[in-house]
Parts: sequence; structure tokens; C-alpha cells
Amino acid sequence: MKGCQIIYNQLLRKGVKDVFLYSGGAVMSLIDTFYKQDEIQYYINSNEHNGCNAAIGYAKSSNQTGVMITTSGPGLTNCVTSILDSQNDSSPLVVISGQVSKQSMGTQAFQECPAVEITKPITKWSVEVQDVNELEYIINKAFFIANDQKKGVVHIDVPKCVFNDTTTSPQQQSIFVKEPSTTYCVDDIMDIINQSERPVCVLGKGAIHIPRLIKQFVTMCNIPVTTTMHAMGVYPEDEYLSLGMCGMHGLYSANMALQHSDCIINIGARFDDRIIGKPDTYAPQAKHIIQCNISQKEFHINIDPTHIIHQDAKIFVKDCIPQHKYQFRKGWMKQIKSWKRQHPLQYNQDTHGRLKTQDVLKAIDQYKNPNDIFTFGVGNHLMMGCQYLTWMRPKKIIASGSLGVMGCSIGYAIGTQIANPNHTVISIDGDGSFNMTLSDLQTIQRYQLPIKIAIINDESLSMVQVWEKLFYGERYTATSNPNNPDYVALAESYGIKAMYCDHVDDVHKCVQTFLQENGPVLCEFKTLGEECLPLVAPGKSLDNMILFNDKVMDIGTGEAPT
Repeated sequence: MKGCQIIYNQLLRKGVKDVFLYSGGAVMSLIDTFYKQDEIQYYINSNEHNGCNAAIGYAKSSNQTGVMITTSGPGLTNCVTSILDSQNDSSPLVVISGQVSKQSMGTQAFQECPAVEITKPITKWSVEVQDVNELEYIINKAFFIANDQKKGVVHIDVPKCVFNDTTTSPQQQSIFVKEPSTTYCVDDIMDIINQSERPVCVLGKGAIHIPRLIKQFVTMCNIPVTTTMHAMGVYPEDEYLSLGMCGMHGLYSANMALQHSDCIINIGARFDDRIIGKPDTYAPQAKHIIQCNISQKEFHINIDPTHIIHQDAKIFVKDCIPQHKYQFRKGWMKQIKSWKRQHPLQYNQDTHGRLKTQDVLKAIDQYKNPNDIFTFGVGNHLMMGCQYLTWMRPKKIIASGSLGVMGCSIGYAIGTQIANPNHTVISIDGDGSFNMTLSDLQTIQRYQLPIKIAIINDESLSMVQVWEKLFYGERYTATSNPNNPDYVALAESYGIKAMYCDHVDDVHKCVQTFLQENGPVLCEFKTLGEECLPLVAPGKSLDNMILFNDKVMDIGTGEAPT
């Protein structure tokens, strides 16, 4: 059996139903195994970067491992951004790249690159296959490592000769066993939680698989809940204990609660710089900071917890629930209600009826279905989406967190739609972000994926432009997009239905029609740029926020706020 067939057979054994691939000379033998078979569906994006983004969207929105197959040299290097994105956001991904033959390595052969050396620092495991007899073991190990403990990326580099080498040796299925996590005393932890007067629960991506347990735990303990971006919807945001998202663009009540809490229970989140503000001013009143994380590497990053639980969130929360004691905490709940009333989300509607991003998002929120899945690029549209869409269920927001990859939304949407064919997938993207990967409209049309694409076009890189306004003396440099394409005509040139909206009076009818379309559709929403507030400026504490009433002038309007 050839090496390429061994890989294909192993993918079948791992239950892989869909792969994303882009062909090339070094990987053609493996690509050929997908010819006229119906066991694994394969999808071809407009380039390797988009293909790898699609594999990430597939993984993020499902319980499956994303698989990307690419050729050597530029095929692999075009995937590097996506590989790091997937690794940073703990999304399980296996990337198989071709490589020049072993005898050609080190000669600067056509499309040769030091693939393992490039990806080793940004993956859980990167390996170059030296012998065809190693393939079954390596593929098996790759899927285990990608999904073990904190999920991530494995890269397998396969020389062209190994794809074509044959073996008659019996292939042994290797068994990998997960190591048990460290033990802890749940009685001590729950005594602290039960006795706290002002507790706050912080949820991260590590809690997205246990929404029912989380709701049971915080309800029984009467603990307010805030989330990172990835964990939005783990606890429904229409519940009274919800504080919404915390951090740089978090809600006022969430950030203030953290700064006044005496006990923070972090379940499945890193203490990332975007959610803590200035580290030495974070949660100054917290006597106890409890952190539960499946990865040992996530402790003592920015913040030193007082109690460490190296464990899967499911096990930890299950252990905690029987030890709970309901506490009314009347004063704490009253204070949180007061914060919510003091500074709700606000923005200025344009006096001439021109659209704001918030107008569009509020309309989408009104007509969306709770099962709809949203993908985002990176920019103000993402942060405003976190704020103005009501997140009710986990894994309904697919976005680039730690790496902040512009242009990822359309690829994410493709992978998400393939993994979730019975769900409506809505890609919300800014013009700057969408311009980077708009070529994948052809992929949506090719496979007739019924994705809804909302382009928030304010003709700028609005998030960066806001920073220029606030922190760089209004020296606007390299953040304007004055030559955007006609997005409606662009979509129609690909055979995709398109719409346009630029007035607040039309937005509700337009959004209803947009979301009810059966096939793929793109709607360009022409909007005015504006700050995304609240905003915790760099180097400031969470309770030192720029709020709505602090605004000086709306960007793009030349008008002072009313």
C-alpha cells in the first residue's frame, strides 16, 4: 500500500467526513486518493489561507477536527497565519502538507521550504515523516494530540517520495491514554465561594461544552456571570445573572463587578490582556482568585491566582455543585443592577437617518434565530456584535480571538456551514476585513452554500481609526478605504444575490428579507464610522473606561454627539 493511501485510510478511521484542500505538485499523490470516492467530501477554496480558515470554522462550530491538505512551499506558508490562529484559540486542526522528495531537501528545490521549522513554534506538534511505515502511527498520534487537553494544531509534513513509497508491514493502531489531571480539595474551594459576599464567575472557551452545568452552578450559588468573547452564550445573556462580556470593550457592569469582587471564579479562561486591563490594577478587592483550566500553561499569565484547579471544567463544576449554598447577596445584586442602569449600551443615531453599525446589529438581533451561527472578521463590527447581539447559546459566535485575524469571517463561514448544514450561518464583516478574502465568494457559489454575508461598509479600518482619533492626535494614516468595490455588483458577478441598504428606515425590512433568503446572499450596509464604547484604553484599569458620555465627536460625521 502506498503512503498516500495509508493517510486516506487513516482519515476514514478517524471519522473524517470533510477535508479542505488545495493541490500542487508535492501533494498530488494524496489528492489523487480523493478521486471518485464518496466517503470523504473535499472542498477547494480560492487559496490555502481561506481553506485553512474554513477548516478552523469547521472545527470551532462542531465537535470535529478540522483537516487541511496543502502542497509544499507557498502552499504551507499561506497556511501559517491560520495555523497560529487555530493554535491560539485552541481549535483542533490537522494540517498535512506535501514536501519535496528527501533527496532534494536542502537544495532550494522548487517550492521547498523548511516547513517543520516554520510551524514548530506555533503548533502542539510538528513532524516530518521520514518513513512510510511511520505514517499510520503519526496520523493516529496527530488526531490524539490535536484534541488532548487544551486543543490545538498538529502539522504533518510528508515528502513526495513518502507519499509514493509502499509498505507491506502490518500497520499497528496505537493507543494513547490521557494523563489524569492534578487533584484538589473541592470542599475548600466551595467554602470560599459560599462565604464570598461579592463573587463573579468568569467563563472562557474552556466552558463552552457545559452550558447546562454552568447555569445550574451559578443559579444555585447566585453568582453573577461574565464571559470572554469565545464563551458568549454559555450562560444566556437574557438571564438576570448575566453581566455580558468583560474586558476592553466589555460592558460597564461586567468590568465594574470584576473590580469590586471579593472572589473571582475563572472557569476555562486565560487572564488575557484584553479582559484584565492593566494587570497590577485588576480586581484589587479580590481576596480569592480561583482559576480552573485544563492546561497547566495557562496559570500565572498576567494574574497569579490564589487557587489553581488543573482540571477540565466539566469535572470541576460537577464536583462543586453538591457543595453549594445559596446566598442572597442582596447588596451585591443591588449594586450590579445599579451599574446596569447607570451605563447601558448607547450610541447616537444619525439625525439624517444614515445607518450606524449598531442599527444593523440591533435589527439582526431582532430577527435572528437562536440557532443561527455568526462568523466575524476583526474590527469594530466584531466588538459591536459582541455587545449588541444577544448571545443565548454557546458556539454561536465564530471569531478570531487571540490572534485577531482580519479576513477570517468568510472562510470561517464556509467551514461552519459545511459542518452545520441545517443551521443558518451569517457572516458579519467590515469592509477592510472582507476585502482581504473576498475571492472566496467563488467558493460559496461553487458549493451553493446558503451563507448570509453582511458587509458593514464604513470605508475605513474603523477600530484602528478610532485609536488614531483618541490616542494619536487625529492623525489619520493608512486607515481609509476610499476605493472599495461595489459589493453588490461584486457578489452578482459571482452569481450571488445581493442587496444594499444605507438608511435606518429601511434596515428592518432589508434584514428580514436578507435572513429569509434560501440561498447565498450578500447585503452591503453602508454605515457611518463610530467608536465602539465602552473602551478600556491601553494601560488603563477595567474601571477606567471611556464611556458614551465621554465622546467628543462621531468619526465620519463631523458632528458633535447629541
